Amino acid sequence: MSSDLERRLEAMFAEAPDPEPGAGEEALHRALRAVHPITVSRRGLRTAVLAFATAVVLLVIAAGSLAAAGALHVSLGSKPKRTHPAALLTLPQGANGVAAIVNGRLSVATRGGGRLQVRATAAALSPRVLYVAAGIGNSLVAMAPDGRRAWSHPTGGKVVAIAWAPDGFRIAYVVQAGHRFALHVIYGNGVHDTTIDSSVRPVRPSWRADSLALAYVGGGGKAIVYDLAHVSRSVVARSAGMGAVTQLAFAPSGGGLAIAGRSGIATKRVCRLPAFPKRSVGWIGWLGSSLLVAHGGRRTALDSLSCGGGFGSSDFGGTIVAFDARGPRVAVAVARGTNVVLLVGDSLPLHNLRQVARLPRGAHVTDLLVG
Repeated sequence: MSSDLERRLEAMFAEAPDPEPGAGEEALHRALRAVHPITVSRRGLRTAVLAFATAVVLLVIAAGSLAAAGALHVSLGSKPKRTHPAALLTLPQGANGVAAIVNGRLSVATRGGGRLQVRATAAALSPRVLYVAAGIGNSLVAMAPDGRRAWSHPTGGKVVAIAWAPDGFRIAYVVQAGHRFALHVIYGNGVHDTTIDSSVRPVRPSWRADSLALAYVGGGGKAIVYDLAHVSRSVVARSAGMGAVTQLAFAPSGGGLAIAGRSGIATKRVCRLPAFPKRSVGWIGWLGSSLLVAHGGRRTALDSLSCGGGFGSSDFGGTIVAFDARGPRVAVAVARGTNVVLLVGDSLPLHNLRQVARLPRGAHVTDLLVG
């Protein structure tokens, strides 16, 4: 992304609406200042009790506002539950940023030194990792990696998947509304939210390289491409006989689309790729012009399929539990022995991926992102 685009992104976020009222640190500071030591005399006992009760109410209100924005989590009157330690990520050389949601908590590390820690249900990184979008409570929140300059958009439900367009100007997200899921598109500065489809599957959408179309999985389990320029949608014919589509990924350049289903993988407008062993497909993605296929189940591997018949396979000696590949880098989370390791690389073969975090075996990785 050019420096001109970066400046336009900065300007767009500067014009973004303010965060939800009461979600800032000032509310907490005011409440804490209200809770000051009180010298209680017999004559002023009633006044002291009333003042303390008022301070507690203010503190609870402030804490509730911060909790809604994901900035604070408190529990009054009960013993706090034990939680797994947050993932401390190491940024690999050459990457702009890496993020992971581990046990419901989002961790981000960026080239600029930003380190974000917040509870979230889904996340996405903007181009060059200038910003992070996250599902926090019943809102979609965008923020800088250090947690500042955030806008918050109420979604009316839990956000389960997010995808930031390559040009940075739009965000697609899937929100749970009761027993159904709906696909929305919102501008990168938090305005002009639009419902694209009110019945979809909870699968992360994928943007085409020109940011003018996105692919998603409809409520019937078929791959659908929505064209923003023509405000139209079309079912991908090759997904019709695949059973329910579980993953889809546009190539980082051109209009090639890969689709994974229960019965295998199909591609649209992609060069002829070699056949690969049929295993359980967990995830798909792109590393340059190579399609990567991560397999789950007992026999786990990561296959790379390149134009012209190139084929390679990497076995990480464990079970792949999370995966992300979109363009120049790939990230893999592998349950191995007593640990879950997060690995990031930018070239083939994939045996030389660098470790960016080591987590306890019980760690649950639900989102893994690299930019």
